[in-house]
Amino acid sequence: MINISEYKQGLYKSAGGLIRVFLKEREGNIEDIIFTGDFFIFPEDSLDIMARSLKDVALDENKILDTIKKVYLKENIDSPGTTPEDFASAIMAAAE
Repeated sequence: MINISEYKQGLYKSAGGLIRVFLKEREGNIEDIIFTGDFFIFPEDSLDIMARSLKDVALDENKILDTIKKVYLKENIDSPGTTPEDFASAIMAAAE
């Protein structure tokens, strides 16, 4: 069971929709992350794959963006109107 009170929340509005991030950090790294929102992303399990890839990544926008871009390429992700930069911005909004 997830205790959402342990998570910080960040919101970011991309051209493709609102991205909501729930972020749990530990010692400057991402311990856990959950993505929700009203954007489209394919394949359907892209958000889970992205979340797993971000685990233990430093809360540094460049490192986060690099990780997300690699996942987009590897998984052939399509997210109309929403870019890896948008996800990185949402994560950084939660980290503040």
